[in-house]
Amino acid sequence: MNKTEMANLLKMDYKTFRNWENGRPEVFEIIIKHFENKKEYPDLNNPNYLKSEMIKAIDKLSENKTKKFYHLMMAELAEMGH
Repeated sequence: MNKTEMANLLKMDYKTFRNWENGRPEVFEIIIKHFENKKEYPDLNNPNYLKSEMIKAIDKLSENKTKKFYHLMMAELAEMGH
């Protein structure tokens, strides 16, 4: 994303945004770093991702909670006809 796009996204005049580069360098740097950091969001429509996250969560459970979760999940699946 370029500086013009950043200014537009922030709903500010491009010249004002550029003036911050010299006049308010700390603020300008925070904004630039924010936009430079690529944010990765999980694909919640990907069944493989969902399954792997479920397994990670289950692995953190105690033995009793794992058994309870298993029975709850199996009951839900049985209601769905699986």
